[in-house]
Amino acid sequence: MARNLTSLIVDPNMDSRLDISQALKSIGIDCAGESVYGTEAVFLASQQRPNVIVLALEDPPVRALATLESLQQQMPDTPIIAYSSSVDSSLMRQAMRSGARDFLEKPVSAQELRDSVHSVLAQEEQKQLARWSDTAEVRTRGTVITVAGAKGGIGKTTLATNLAISLREVTGQEVALVDGDAQFGDVGVMLDLEVSKSIADLARTEREIDRSTVAPYLVRHERGLDVLMAASEPDDWRAVAPEQMSDIARSLSETHEYVVIDTPGVMNELVAASLNSAAAVMLVTSLDVSSIKDTKTALRILESWGMPSERVRLVVNDCNRAAAIRPEHVERATGLELAHVIPHDSAVGLSVQTGTPLVLSHPRSKYSRVVHSAAESLAGVRTVRERPSLVSLSRLVGKGA
Repeated sequence: MARNLTSLIVDPNMDSRLDISQALKSIGIDCAGESVYGTEAVFLASQQRPNVIVLALEDPPVRALATLESLQQQMPDTPIIAYSSSVDSSLMRQAMRSGARDFLEKPVSAQELRDSVHSVLAQEEQKQLARWSDTAEVRTRGTVITVAGAKGGIGKTTLATNLAISLREVTGQEVALVDGDAQFGDVGVMLDLEVSKSIADLARTEREIDRSTVAPYLVRHERGLDVLMAASEPDDWRAVAPEQMSDIARSLSETHEYVVIDTPGVMNELVAASLNSAAAVMLVTSLDVSSIKDTKTALRILESWGMPSERVRLVVNDCNRAAAIRPEHVERATGLELAHVIPHDSAVGLSVQTGTPLVLSHPRSKYSRVVHSAAESLAGVRTVRERPSLVSLSRLVGKGA
């Protein structure tokens, strides 16, 4: 027993208080105060903040039980030990329902009191540890990154795949890639992986989705990336419900430091669900009028879904000098600052055909260097470089740097 623990005795009987005080003193617990029932007891408890409260409970119990309830409400983390000359089981149940942690029969021996104090303080410590553990689990969940776009054919899946591989290479930590385009997903093709179990199989088979039920459906890429692939049959996409997508993102974030979710080329309910846990949204657009127009609409949709604008990273993909629209035009049209401009790279097409992400086959290519920089920024493994001006961006793309 740690020394210098303090107690508060609540008992209207002076002789009884003296007996309990002497018993507490004999086991090394200081008495911080003594009180009768009512507001005096609650006030003294809030002032002294004792480690334990010892309260008498005699017939008629109404006043004592009311004081017990008030003390428990005022100081829920301070254990209360009730003691009584009555051994009536009904009275004991009332005491426990009112907040007592233990019930002792008078006369209370020093040994009984010592054992009771040990027990209730140990119970409280376990409760505090459990609360801390729950909080710590929430705080230590991984970072969810959703890659989205308002239309197909803008390189969204290529970016998601290369970004996930790059995060794994940059950090050396566990990374999961989810093909959230359950109908037309191509993540498996881009990584040259066979679909044995899909996200649709998971949604259709498992009643509850958590870290243990998701694990068997992941495929391990040779570079250490865990992949949850799209359905192999066209109609399987209907099996995935929005709430299941949320559960998948949450479950994977409990076992992986980073979770990258590729989404369909449309802002639907599955995309909305993938944003529930997202710390960042990579919103991809290309330099054509229809894509920029759709991106402006997508930003309004994200705002209506409650996505903070500071979490949205606008990405211009496949930028080349021949395009009539420049990156600065996208900024003006959307009202959002560009996070990344990915230059046109002829090697991208070959990497898609061979099933080898460009960050692996051509790590020094123009495309790979920008994606690698994006991964570093998301992971916080280096100080983010000062953002170049839009003039500099134009020159950068034009030179193919």
